[in-house]
Amino acid sequence: MKCADNKYKTMAPFKAMPQLVELDMAKNMMISLSGWESLPMLKKLHLRRNKIDKIEDELPPLESLEYLDLESNNILTMKVLSRVFQFATLKNLNVTNNPVNLEMSHFNVLMSEVLCLSPKLVTFCEVEVEEGHRLEAIFLAQYRHDV
Repeated sequence: MKCADNKYKTMAPFKAMPQLVELDMAKNMMISLSGWESLPMLKKLHLRRNKIDKIEDELPPLESLEYLDLESNNILTMKVLSRVFQFATLKNLNVTNNPVNLEMSHFNVLMSEVLCLSPKLVTFCEVEVEEGHRLEAIFLAQYRHDV
């Protein structure tokens, strides 16, 4: 379902659509990643170009979610971003053009931080996760532990 470029502030209008597989809510007025219920089949969620700066500590489950696009929102920190890893089936995540990108000294550091939290990702910010990225994440985690 494509609902891009509207004035939606929440996902509430879609929360009782159990057969929904893909939802595109780009360019809306959303400020929080929350507000849905009963979307067990949802695999792809596009939320690019909203105003999301908050991700709840506990979110209603999205048992099938594999793809989450949060490009060009207002996610400030890794602490906030880490909350998306509540979705156990998440394989593809895009957070390009968010303030959290600026928090890190380099994209590879951001990718390493994310892979430490969710090693099962297949793509991150449209970059295919390779073995070298996973090894870099392991090294970073060990380095932080030793320091």
